[in-house]
Amino acid sequence: MNISKITLDEMLSARERRAEKQRALTEQFARPVVCFTMNIAGEVKRTPLIELAFLEGVHRIEAAMPPALFREVWRENTGCEAFFVFDEGAGETKRRMVAIEEADALARLFDIDVIGMDGEKLTRGAERRCIVCGGPVTACARSRAHGLAEIVKSTDALLSAFAAERFASFAQNALLLEVEATPKPGLVDRNNNGAHRDMDLALFRKSAAALKPHFVRMASLALMQHEAEPCALMASLRAEGLAAEHAMYAATGGVNTHKGAIFSMGLLLAGAALALRRGGDAALHAAALAQSDVAAELARAKAQPATNGERVYARHAACGARGEAAEGFPAAREAMRIYQAFLREGKSENDALALTLPHIIAVLTDTNLLHRGGPEGLRFAQQKAKEVLALPEEKRMQALSQLDAEFIRRNLSPGGSADMLGLAVLMHALEETAQDMVK
Repeated sequence: MNISKITLDEMLSARERRAEKQRALTEQFARPVVCFTMNIAGEVKRTPLIELAFLEGVHRIEAAMPPALFREVWRENTGCEAFFVFDEGAGETKRRMVAIEEADALARLFDIDVIGMDGEKLTRGAERRCIVCGGPVTACARSRAHGLAEIVKSTDALLSAFAAERFASFAQNALLLEVEATPKPGLVDRNNNGAHRDMDLALFRKSAAALKPHFVRMASLALMQHEAEPCALMASLRAEGLAAEHAMYAATGGVNTHKGAIFSMGLLLAGAALALRRGGDAALHAAALAQSDVAAELARAKAQPATNGERVYARHAACGARGEAAEGFPAAREAMRIYQAFLREGKSENDALALTLPHIIAVLTDTNLLHRGGPEGLRFAQQKAKEVLALPEEKRMQALSQLDAEFIRRNLSPGGSADMLGLAVLMHALEETAQDMVK
């Protein structure tokens, strides 16, 4: 996306084009026209952060109205604009648009005009709220209570808060979709607790809920510290990751449900936030963060291993989540592509996830499998996953159910593969969002 400052002449020209479009649509459809833009102060009207919020506004408008007779989106340096025509009266349409504008703090940035058949904008009645203080906007404007710099800062804060919340919701949803996918050999799912005596579905749900606020803060840290050196930002993320671990253990009574996911998803969320600020690929930004200290972390882990993953690394030289992150999540990328292919084929969410899992187990050096079963256990799990993949696709779900019993008997749990599956779901959500922003 080309981010550039605009001139007054460009803004005036954009206003004229918008008015002409409104007139043409009114004449063509003989219906009220809805025009949606963003209230963005300053010389820069379009950035990835702004566009993410704009798409949210488009979604809210479409969710509140009947199917559109007409829909068109403009993406210009002067800002994003959307035009709609609905088979709905002007008064009712305006009522719904005002409700959207007053829904939350983010919506203070939404400017939704309804143009009646006479070509005039319908008045909204209730006064809008100030972006900075939340008070009546007219009083703030008259008193010049807030300077441009303060308005721009407040705007960025609203946009950043929304983006962080949105990305964190993606992460929480990915954790829930992963754990509920059924069947999953050796893992907690809707059928059973796998090879675990201390975990169940309800515990994973509690853990995911406890982690969401920390995912929000990880994304927020990257948005706020986007100009910092990777090692400095990584230090902040590591501290928040530790806080997330404490929250997880508090929610689960000391059970490690998502420690691996905290690291991987936290990094990817930070990478996605950096992509909003800098452009580029979320996974590559995450890789740069991981690379900033992964060598030192792995050296320390080899010398004094403290966790199961670190002990496995020291014994078997398996890098696990740290190595995967430092390389830009290649295994998760491949898992995402497989998962997306199943979705395109028309598979349900559950079946797409369950069928993706053996692809991951077959190739991943899963540190959980190494911890529980050593190299022999890892080789066994990988071979069984390959055997499942060799079957006709219609027989694989039943084979996974049968393999579940064998994994439970052998006390094998491919927890690293489960983390990778959740990460693939998160990557998919982030990729879909990025694609929507360039359509």
